[in-house]
Order: sequence, then structure tokens, then C-alpha cells
Amino acid sequence: MAACDEKAIICDSFVNVTNDREAYPKHWIAALVQMNTEKKVGEKLSKIKIENYVPTQQEIHLWSDRKKKIDRIVIPMVVFIHTDENTEKQIRNFSFIYKFLSYPGHKETAVIPDTQIERLKFMLKHAESNVQLAEKIFSVGETVRIGRGPLKGLEGELCYVTEDKPMVAIRIECLGYACVSVSKTDIENVKKQHISIQK
Repeated sequence: MAACDEKAIICDSFVNVTNDREAYPKHWIAALVQMNTEKKVGEKLSKIKIENYVPTQQEIHLWSDRKKKIDRIVIPMVVFIHTDENTEKQIRNFSFIYKFLSYPGHKETAVIPDTQIERLKFMLKHAESNVQLAEKIFSVGETVRIGRGPLKGLEGELCYVTEDKPMVAIRIECLGYACVSVSKTDIENVKKQHISIQK
């Protein structure tokens, strides 16, 4: 999309800032973009003052002579955008946005609850093991809270991938679940009672 059109969005939002906030409350949506362009798209959106989030997790890659920290893209081809309904219609025409995720069988854009984005950010910031996206979890248990360790306070659904490795998953609307391995001793249910995990 032409730069002048993108600037027009900014100008229009400043002029109508009060009315837009009242008539068009902001919400999170997921935009599909080309592979390996997630960070560039995020930068473009930031330049025109559109809040966005590209989920990444820092990893250390080892070579024979050195090691380097990199930010791994956790959800390929997805950029989350925090915007209002009015601006969303204009963003839809940007050349670097392929489409917005919608609910299966529906045309309207899927709205992602703020809590899901906040939990994902928390998980990626504090997790000590890799966070992976799964379309569905293998076995859903009860809602749990991580009671200690770097992820203390995170709530999600308990699922099991192997007999000795429990995982906690948080749902991301229309995308699936972000899953991370945790220690058995760190898990408690929402009533703060320790969970005994059976094989």
C-alpha cells in the first residue's frame, strides 16, 4: 500500500482520537504475512503507530567457534495487531498483510482475548524450555496454575505429551495452543492445591 495511505491512517486517528476510542474499542487480531517477514511487518506497523506483537523466544545457537543469541519466531507467518474496527478495515489493504484469521466457517475477523496475549507474552518471557505451537493438545486436564519457578502465576490447561513430562498450554484463538514443559512439582490447580500427576 502506498506510504501516503499509511500516513493518512495516522493523521485520521489523531484528528478523531476521542471519537474513535469511544466508537471503536481496540482488540487483538491475528494477521497472516509472508514467511520470514514477521519482524519486518511488525516494524512497518510500529512506524505508523499501530501496536503489534510478534511472538519470539530467545535461544542460543552454537557453532564450532562461537555462540549467538537469536530471537526465534514462535508462530510463523503470524503478527498480532492491537487495533480498532475502523483502523482494521484500512490495514486490510496493506500490501504486506495477506489476510486476518477468522473463525472456521465465518468471514468476520477472529478477536483474540487480551488475556491470551498477556499469558503468551508471560510464557515467552519466563519459560526455560522451548515454547511450541500445537493445533490441539493431546489430553486436556484441569485448569492449573504454575506455583513456583520462572513461570509462577501462569494459568493454563494441563496436558501430557509423555509419561514423565507434563506440559502447560495456553489457548490462542484460532491458532491452537502454546505449550511449554514444566516440572511436576511446580504445578498446582487454581485452588492452590498440589496436583498429583498419574502416569
